[in-house]
Amino acid sequence: MVRRNFQKTNTILFTLFLVIAGLYFGAALLIPIVFAVFLSTLMVPVSKFLEKKTKAGRITSSFVSTFILFIGVGLVLFFLFRQLGFFLNDLIERKQEIAAYVTVLQERLMGATGFTLEQQKELFQNEMTSIINWIQRFISQVLASVTEILVKFLLVLIYVFLFLINRDKFKQFLMMYISEDKKKETRQILSETKKVAHKYLWGRVQVMILLAILYTIAFTAYGLEHAALLILFGTVITIIPYIGPFISGILPIIFMIVFGGSSVEIISFIIIITIIQLMESYVFEPIIIGSEVQQSPLFIIIAVLLGGAIWGGAGLILFVPIFGIIKIIADHSKELRPIGFLMGYNRPGAKDTFIEKIQKKIKH
Repeated sequence: MVRRNFQKTNTILFTLFLVIAGLYFGAALLIPIVFAVFLSTLMVPVSKFLEKKTKAGRITSSFVSTFILFIGVGLVLFFLFRQLGFFLNDLIERKQEIAAYVTVLQERLMGATGFTLEQQKELFQNEMTSIINWIQRFISQVLASVTEILVKFLLVLIYVFLFLINRDKFKQFLMMYISEDKKKETRQILSETKKVAHKYLWGRVQVMILLAILYTIAFTAYGLEHAALLILFGTVITIIPYIGPFISGILPIIFMIVFGGSSVEIISFIIIITIIQLMESYVFEPIIIGSEVQQSPLFIIIAVLLGGAIWGGAGLILFVPIFGIIKIIADHSKELRPIGFLMGYNRPGAKDTFIEKIQKKIKH
């Protein structure tokens, strides 16, 4: 018995090792495909609506749905990079103001550490060459990344178009390998998986829109510089759990401190941004995205860290919904059900929170 359990454990660990190795070495192929699969679930309702209301064919509806996705994501990327360009030009034009600000910092540093301005200047000159080289490498990497992102985005769109056209065929292909007694449960798993993927993405889009509205009101009220860039970047980055909201909240505060503002304005601004972040994490997400999409915070952190280690930036985004799908499969498997229970959000014996009560009222 002990030997059998030991062999079973070894088999599971070896399988897990093979899966992680396959994900790591197959990243170039798998990342665009996985992105396309999730985006396809987002656009399937649009394609079905066009087929039902306009009597469009499958190819036409799939093309229009893919084109809508291209316009939406393309506009976000266009305005994001456009605002980033405005920001960089503004930094160049305000170099004298920045130099004066650096002088103030040097004086404060001298008072705090005892380093004279001459010593700081000598240290700065020694490091200037390496700083310039680092900036040049960074700009080159950013430009290369932008080109790579655009190429991969076009590849993802092609995959989305093909997945939308063949969505029924893929389901039929999978069912051919399922025995008759398992087909009903398999259809339920596929239905829940599609629902979770769609609700996660569409819910995330709605949360981003609400967050952008709140940011717009707050940034306009305080006259924050480069508000458009901060709104676009701050909403898009929140797709990465925990890390994204932190960056989204800290950047506007840094801009408020650097580009001006009294102590009272800075403190009140920090309070407002904190309130907005709490609303996004503890009100908007639970109500809009739904508790059935949520996972244990522990496994969300594991998904983010594991995804970042295996797939880099793409893994930070994709591994959370992938873990959600794994949980669904585990919930429907007798052997894996404990894993699904462990990955779940709800705690046994815990009372419903205020947000969960609102969710139940909305559902009923």
